[in-house]
Amino acid sequence: MDKILLLNEIPKEFKLERLGSGQNGTCYLTSDKRVFKEYHNDGMDDDITRMLLDLHYDGFTFPEQLVFINEFFKGYLKQYIEGVTLDKISSLTEIKQLVVALKQFESSLMDLSYDRELYVYDLNLHNLIYDGKKIYDIDTDPIAPFDFPITNPYYENIKELANSFNGIFLSDECHNKHLQDLARESMLIGCTRPSLFMNEAIKEMEKEIEIKTISDYKKGLVLLRK
Repeated sequence: MDKILLLNEIPKEFKLERLGSGQNGTCYLTSDKRVFKEYHNDGMDDDITRMLLDLHYDGFTFPEQLVFINEFFKGYLKQYIEGVTLDKISSLTEIKQLVVALKQFESSLMDLSYDRELYVYDLNLHNLIYDGKKIYDIDTDPIAPFDFPITNPYYENIKELANSFNGIFLSDECHNKHLQDLARESMLIGCTRPSLFMNEAIKEMEKEIEIKTISDYKKGLVLLRK
């Protein structure tokens, strides 16, 4: 498969269905079940995107083909993932399954961090999709070399991930010291994985209330936040 597509116009097959729009582009589902991201502006800098073409890490949907229209870099094609964004996860069963998938994602993030020393920006719950088995980062555009001095690239990326995940269970009103310590270690230092924090949060919640339904689960969240 050619990594560079030189075209005169964007084929209609690239825009079968609009998936969503962000600050710098719009994503479409293609006729062959891939994602085409079209940038809003012509002449976007393609240096970082070219670098991402050569990356292959489980759980990250990196660009597979760059698209040039009349010699201008217009966007790219990549893998399409069917699933739900993590901000839509609600039941305790789903949360427990998510922890298993999160451990796998953290391992892949560690490989990416140490192999390439790249900063994975914007790991928020809207950009992470769960397909029932794995977690995927569907917005790899913000991945780039660090632009500030670092001692441990993995810790920096864990902090980015933790600031999204820990918010599922923790608020400023939480007075559970054990959870506060774990949250601080992951969100501020990066030495504790979010999956460990989430496991401990589930245990604490289950101590407070017998959970059988989604309604009970939500009550448990309220207890943690008191």
